Amino acid sequence: MLRFFFWFLLVVNALILAFNFGWLGNWPLETHEPERLKQQHHVNQLVQVPASVALAPVASAATATEKKNEITACIEIGNFLQSDAPKVEEKLKVLALGDRQSRLNVSDSATHMVYIPSQGSKEGADKKVSELRRINVTDFFVIQDQSPLRWGISLGVFKTEEAAKQHLAALNTKGVHTARIMPRTVTTNKFSYQLRALNTDEKAKFDALKAEFPAQEVRNCQNAAYGKN
Repeated sequence: MLRFFFWFLLVVNALILAFNFGWLGNWPLETHEPERLKQQHHVNQLVQVPASVALAPVASAATATEKKNEITACIEIGNFLQSDAPKVEEKLKVLALGDRQSRLNVSDSATHMVYIPSQGSKEGADKKVSELRRINVTDFFVIQDQSPLRWGISLGVFKTEEAAKQHLAALNTKGVHTARIMPRTVTTNKFSYQLRALNTDEKAKFDALKAEFPAQEVRNCQNAAYGKN
């Protein structure tokens, strides 16, 4: 019996030795990492990627999302005439701000007016209006009070003389050559829109939108009540 165990152990040890030296070939269940890598195709092209690099796209996507949602601005734009309200509000719908958008009443005072002198009658004023529309001048109104300017045409009122001169120069390039500038203090009830807590994406949309209102002033306003928690 002892002799049987002696030869049995000798054969087992010989098999283990042969296995370790690879004399028995590669077994399909071989799991040692160095051997597994040797069996890979194009093993010389394998590159170990650090975990920090592998996670970079995920981190970048998270950063982009945070930047998109970052609160960046509180803006007020105006001042608009009351008659402009439907057009302005239709344009602002693209921002979909809900209660972060509000309309404010503003008393706007101007001291200089660009105008075309009285045309003497309603018929004369209507004729001049047709001429203005033909050259794409549409921002005006016919003066109908009892002053010497009756049946004249206002082409805009401005807070400074310099602003009035710039507008007059622009009208001249369009072919309006009878317009004048005169001092005239006019207080008009207008309105502005306050747009609060805009994130980066909403601010970009607003920047594209404001080009449609080149004559309006864009102002900063307080953002504290809608700050990001």
